[in-house]
Amino acid sequence: MKTSRSQWIRGVAAGLLALAFGAGAFAQGAYPNRPIKLIVPWTTAGTVDISARMLAERLSAKLGQPVVVDNRAGATGQIGSQAVARSPADGYTLLVMSATVHSVSPNIQKTFPFDPIDDFTPVSEIVRFPYALVVSSNSPYQSVADLVAAAKKAPGTISYGSFGPASAPYLITEMLALASGTKLLHVPYKGAAPAITDVMAGHIHFFIDSLPSPLSQVRGGKLRALAVTTSQRSTVLPNVPTLAETLPGFEAIAWLGIAAPPQTPRDVVAKLHAALQQIAAEPEYGAKLRDIGLEPTASASPEQFRTFLQGQKAHWAKVIKDANIPLSD
Repeated sequence: MKTSRSQWIRGVAAGLLALAFGAGAFAQGAYPNRPIKLIVPWTTAGTVDISARMLAERLSAKLGQPVVVDNRAGATGQIGSQAVARSPADGYTLLVMSATVHSVSPNIQKTFPFDPIDDFTPVSEIVRFPYALVVSSNSPYQSVADLVAAAKKAPGTISYGSFGPASAPYLITEMLALASGTKLLHVPYKGAAPAITDVMAGHIHFFIDSLPSPLSQVRGGKLRALAVTTSQRSTVLPNVPTLAETLPGFEAIAWLGIAAPPQTPRDVVAKLHAALQQIAAEPEYGAKLRDIGLEPTASASPEQFRTFLQGQKAHWAKVIKDANIPLSD
């Protein structure tokens, strides 16, 4: 009697234990079942922040849970990115990746606090946009060919703005100088706003920056866009030629993507990727992005996004090497 009672108790305990583990497994599998944090490693109101908030709204609707934007700026995007790399691999902390942090900076700095690809689980690209070469609306240069001809005629006199040797405007302009066989005059600025102001005033000849930065001034007629840097013309400015139309093979793209911490489960990544693909195809969402100079996109797969990241990192490594740009501390 005692033996059968003991066996019964053990059986009930085992059953309860199995139920507990089963419930836990079910809860873990029902991703997401609580709010998701989307870390933006930049300040509010910039291009990355605005696009992240637009995405968070749609992602929340798709996943049925709040997606909360968390701005963690600092160290040119590295602080927020590193926080995600160290977060639990459960899909509840995501990162907005950018070309600056994950393609350019790792090649320009002597030391970098994390691996820009392997310390994350890439999910998908979310937007892609060109850089634009702009001049004053009063500039005598009507095309890239005009600008290149002037630079060849008077080496070192055609001036351009940038945020310093580690910035995309500087690197892309150095790409332009290499591709065209010209020598240009660099004028450093602390940000896009003063550089754009000086272009409009004619204090510098041209400026290259990501399209959202000068777009309102181009639309307002204060700046003239001579070219965009993507291999295809932008749907935002379809009448503006690409640099490749003058300098074959020229391409430089800006992009944003979504990543999770390393070792995030494949089923979680697959669910996030599927949601991002659906969002990228939404006409209203796409129209809002194009209004600020961005083109919605989604990677064919997380693996394809990883391959893209590797290619972009290698591309900028070559640009920096070819231009003999010194590494920064």
